[in-house]
Amino acid sequence: MRAHPIWLWSALVAGVLVGSLGCEGGSSGRPDAGLDGGPGDGGDAGPDGGPSAFTCDVPRQSGCNPGELCLFYRWENGVLGSRCLTGACDPVQQDCPSGQRCTYVRTADKTERACVEDGTADEGNPCRLSGPAEGQGVDNCKKGLFCTDVLQEDGGTAFRCAKLCHGTQQCGASLQCNEVLWLNGTEETPLVCGGRAKPCDLLAQDCESPLGCYPTTGTPSCTIQGTLVDGAGCEFSNQCPSGSACVGTGSQKACRPLCRLPDGQPSCAQGSCQPLQGHPDVGACVP
Repeated sequence: MRAHPIWLWSALVAGVLVGSLGCEGGSSGRPDAGLDGGPGDGGDAGPDGGPSAFTCDVPRQSGCNPGELCLFYRWENGVLGSRCLTGACDPVQQDCPSGQRCTYVRTADKTERACVEDGTADEGNPCRLSGPAEGQGVDNCKKGLFCTDVLQEDGGTAFRCAKLCHGTQQCGASLQCNEVLWLNGTEETPLVCGGRAKPCDLLAQDCESPLGCYPTTGTPSCTIQGTLVDGAGCEFSNQCPSGSACVGTGSQKACRPLCRLPDGQPSCAQGSCQPLQGHPDVGACVP
């Protein structure tokens, strides 16, 4: 039988960055490894009992109607998913009138996207936030940037401007679109560019414990291991256990063990080793 490459859902669940415009959560800064292991209860059930809390594709901005954005979103049950949303503007495309920028603005107990006067702070530079008591909760970063708290080498935090993104293609060679902002007053969870995760070998699984090696759209990266079992429905590769990935055959996505092509180790205990798109010599065990 001729082998057909299976497609890979190579995105990783984005990390959680705490802070900015009165953000929810505990300690400030980047959590362990900068990447989360999976949304809420494992990500295999949607907010309405359906198959998934992810209703559109954030990195590719697909699955929505014209005039809508696909954004990560906190559903009422606390599960992180994605949703098509309308709003005043796009904080990544920056479609506001000249001299203005699209950013998240806090007024009283509500945070929403709005066009405001452009800021002055460049990417990576220190920034400041004004509170709603001052009229509007907004930062002083330039367009396309957002003021977030960044973990320092001494264990403290500092506020600096980070680039807003929908996918890694907006972040440049040295960064990844891998951090989510949890903002008070909105269920939207926008993304900013953060540091790239450590590269690794998918089959050797050479990441330091408790991290696992997972495929991405580029080089495989170390991140927190998922809790779904092999065969379970998935949305992100690092929802799966280490040594597995979220792959698709037809219209279905599921966690499948990785294997070495054509007949090396690890091999498949069940099913056959089918080529994994974009990763030479690596396959996934498909029933």
